[in-house]
Amino acid sequence: MHADHKLDAKGLACPMPIVRTKKSMANLQEGEVLEITTTDKGSLADMKAWCKSTGNEYLSGSEEGNVQVHYIKRVEKKQYVPKTELKSISNEELEAIIAEKPAVILDVREPEEYAGGHIPGAHSVPLAQVENYIAALPEEETVYVLCKSGKRSQAACDNIRSNGRENLIRVSPGMSEWNGPIATSLAATAGAR
Repeated sequence: MHADHKLDAKGLACPMPIVRTKKSMANLQEGEVLEITTTDKGSLADMKAWCKSTGNEYLSGSEEGNVQVHYIKRVEKKQYVPKTELKSISNEELEAIIAEKPAVILDVREPEEYAGGHIPGAHSVPLAQVENYIAALPEEETVYVLCKSGKRSQAACDNIRSNGRENLIRVSPGMSEWNGPIATSLAATAGAR
């Protein structure tokens, strides 16, 4: 596939491939294609979800060994304007909330990351599957969204909000600095309530 520009993101872990892609895409003209090469296993889901939330077009992706190659086309998109500003809280604030009462927590990391340790009761919904899960989110309760570092949770919130949902709070920095309770069971997966 023809690419107008190339980005080498090999050796970078989440969220850096998306951060670098975002910076590179900002320099492209509408219709130009960026080729991104990465070794981050989660990049396939992350790139597709990022494109969906930004309006850029994910053209194709391939994997050979531990290297993934993605092609993204720059597209101008009419931005969804949310009714309210997205609220963010710290890990410590979420820990205090769940110490008081149960909360709806959406963990948008990849299944392997979730299995390695997550907040007890958190629902595992990888970023690429968030759009399919929106209807299952409670409309009357606040939903706390987190990932490893805060980048995927931002993309997930953007995606959910573009579908008209406003009852979200992003947790940052996320699991990379979580000091609260940890579970490793896979009981709370997508669709579980």
